[in-house]
Amino acid sequence: MPNKFRLFTCLLSFYVVSSFGQQDQSLLSVDRIYNSREFSQQRFGPARWVEGGKAYTTLESSNSNKGSYDIIRYTTTTGERSVLVDAAKLIPDGQNEPLKIRNYEWSNNRELLLIFTNTKRVWRRHTRGDYWVLNLQTGSLKQVGTKFPESSLMFTKFSPDDTRVGYVSEHNVYVEDLQTGKINALTTDGTTTLINGTFDWAYEEEFGCRDGFRWS
Repeated sequence: MPNKFRLFTCLLSFYVVSSFGQQDQSLLSVDRIYNSREFSQQRFGPARWVEGGKAYTTLESSNSNKGSYDIIRYTTTTGERSVLVDAAKLIPDGQNEPLKIRNYEWSNNRELLLIFTNTKRVWRRHTRGDYWVLNLQTGSLKQVGTKFPESSLMFTKFSPDDTRVGYVSEHNVYVEDLQTGKINALTTDGTTTLINGTFDWAYEEEFGCRDGFRWS
């Protein structure tokens, strides 16, 4: 009798476990909520206002290049959608895949697009990486800061007249002419203890400071 009871208990336990494993998928479970991406929100952005707020641009999955993103323009008042930069325009010479866009910025005249890609984390956020400039008029795609190590540029931004970019690399600040590629070092004394153009861990921790330079 005790052996039969133990056998019945084992069979009952197996039935309960099996039933639990085959539970109704229409019901929420801790596993579905926390161990899957079923309820993850859809990606939006980065979004940028353009044309004085008459439109904005954002990233959306490309139909022609799977796993890549197009830059889409939406008219603010009507929601009219158009592809502004197809992912195919972001394929560097000699490569087969478009750049993986981590972030992007428009030049002031909207003729140039700055792409932040191949990024690395600095403490909490991805603030180091490579930068490319796409000329929307000519279609040319050019990387800036190529004399520096891979994924070492930080906080690259256009000058007010859109002829140059400034950036930080290895604790120094540089300006690069977009036409000639000439690079001028604005600081040369940067070290691991003397930092130009950015902030160290304590400032990021206490004040949220990361980008440490601006164009006048």
